[in-house]
Amino acid sequence: MEKDKFIINFKNVFLKFKTKEIFNNCNFSVKKGEKVVVFGKSGTGKSTLLNLILGFKQPDSGEIFFKNKKANPENIWWIRSQIAYVDQDVMMGEGLVKEIINEYFSFTNNSQNKFSQQELEKQMNDFDLDISLLEKDISKLSGGERQRLALVVALLLKRKVVILDEVTSALDPASKKVVIKKLLENKKNTLLVITHDKEWQNEPNVKVFNFKDKKWV
Repeated sequence: MEKDKFIINFKNVFLKFKTKEIFNNCNFSVKKGEKVVVFGKSGTGKSTLLNLILGFKQPDSGEIFFKNKKANPENIWWIRSQIAYVDQDVMMGEGLVKEIINEYFSFTNNSQNKFSQQELEKQMNDFDLDISLLEKDISKLSGGERQRLALVVALLLKRKVVILDEVTSALDPASKKVVIKKLLENKKNTLLVITHDKEWQNEPNVKVFNFKDKKWV
């Protein structure tokens, strides 16, 4: 059935923050395997879309579905466990990079996802990160290195739904190109990207949603 193809589905969603209307009867959907870019200027409320999907905010009215299950307090932890999510602040904790990565995979929802040293090194190489970074304190990494490291961890989780919030904002043009190519190469993953970087829009097979006008480009 057609509805079974939807991973994320907003139906008639309304949301207002104080006097600012964020969503007015919004209908938005992402199908399995699609690569969707939600594009708009910074500060327009794009991240609110992700907060609704992840259950950090609730709509004033309307419904949100994940894999055909209506999002609610009872199943929100299950929804989050299905998603590899990287936010724009890249808050990864303190300490050595290798210790932080090991800590992430000790969490209950992540512990079943095992990876080899070879897999870790390949992912780091694909994102143009030197293996020596594993021995560094994370506070010594640049913003761009932290963003790419967070993406490495997200992909090692091997989840089929990847949601990213402004993950290329701290990257130079060459690094953006590397990261975008890597993230789009997995045909099976469903990818939802919130960004104001125009580089994403130039890629083939990417669907672009104009957040300001709330419509597909």
